[in-house]
Amino acid sequence: MNPCESVRPRTGATAAGRCLLCAAVLAGLASYSTLSQAAFILEIDTDGLDDGAVNYNSGFSYGGDTTTASSSVSSAAYGASGGDSIFGGDGVFDPDTYLYSYTPGTTPDNLVIPAGTDLGGGYLASGLVGGGAGTYRVYATWPFTTNVSGGDTRYTISTSGAPDLVVELDQNNLGDEWIFLGDISYTDLLAPITVTQQSQSNTFVSMRAYGLLFEQITPRSTIPEPTTFALFGLGLLALAFRQRGRLRG
Repeated sequence: MNPCESVRPRTGATAAGRCLLCAAVLAGLASYSTLSQAAFILEIDTDGLDDGAVNYNSGFSYGGDTTTASSSVSSAAYGASGGDSIFGGDGVFDPDTYLYSYTPGTTPDNLVIPAGTDLGGGYLASGLVGGGAGTYRVYATWPFTTNVSGGDTRYTISTSGAPDLVVELDQNNLGDEWIFLGDISYTDLLAPITVTQQSQSNTFVSMRAYGLLFEQITPRSTIPEPTTFALFGLGLLALAFRQRGRLRG
């Protein structure tokens, strides 16, 4: 039964109020799937096509004097959509540099990962929804490789603009799964988590990248999302219409 038709309203105003309430409920149900995601994946190439043409994610950019990189095959890591990876860069005076940015609460989770899923290296997914203060686990992935020649790749993970964690690793003989970088404490709500990836020397294949994965691993402290505010406002408007109808009736 349509709740908008279950009770005949006395006026057009109350009918509009009830229908607005229905719309708010339906919108809330529609947003549930977004709220029930369990991780955020930042893929450099967003088109899902391993075609040599990179459509850059808005959360990715180049840093230093790096302005571009070469494209390569996708990664087979869990949740990867199949887009291109990148390698190297055109840095001259600075190391080849890739920059990533993710803001929990503002950027909603976009990947369903059941709790206990093996992400690689023995690390299991928490299954917790992100978007609030807590501990976040950060992973990186790239296609399996044996030819990175720029030395160890450095990842600097920062919150509130200050480095929280610096990790250096040899990318060779790794890839096609999520590689654990580290855990960070996120407390400055609405501030971005940024990751800077740099090579040690600017060789042709100085480093490789497909994307990053952010997963909250402690219980979520909720940050109200824009959808929540919109539904709240819609509900208030519906109540106002309904009250107006009663006064006229």
